[in-house]
Amino acid sequence: MSFIRGGETITIKRSTQTGVDDYGNPIVSWSTIVVKDALLAVEGSDAPVSAERDAVDAKISVYLPMNVVVLDEDVFVIRGTEWVMAGTSQKWQPPFVGLEGGQMIPVRQRRG
Repeated sequence: MSFIRGGETITIKRSTQTGVDDYGNPIVSWSTIVVKDALLAVEGSDAPVSAERDAVDAKISVYLPMNVVVLDEDVFVIRGTEWVMAGTSQKWQPPFVGLEGGQMIPVRQRRG
C-alpha cells in the first residue's frame, strides 16, 4: 500500500531554540522539511470580530503520510504562503482501496 501520489510539495519550517540573547529572549534557528504528495482541502474562512483590524482567517486541511512528524509550533509553507496549525493532527483513512491512511492537519492563515 502507498499514500496517494501526485499531490503538492509543501515545506514545513521548524524552529529550534539555540540559546538566549542578553535580554533573555530565545534565539532560534530554522530547519525545513520538504514533504511531497501532500493533499489540500479548502475548509472555508472566518472573519474574527475585532475593532483594531479587518481580518479574515482562511482554513485548509493538509493530508500527509503518517511518517511525517508534525509539531504544534511548525509553520507550513503552502504555495508560497505561511500557514500555522489550527488544531491537532488526526488520523485519516482514504476511501480508496489499496491506499494507506495518513494524517489530517488543520491549518489557518490570517490576513488583514
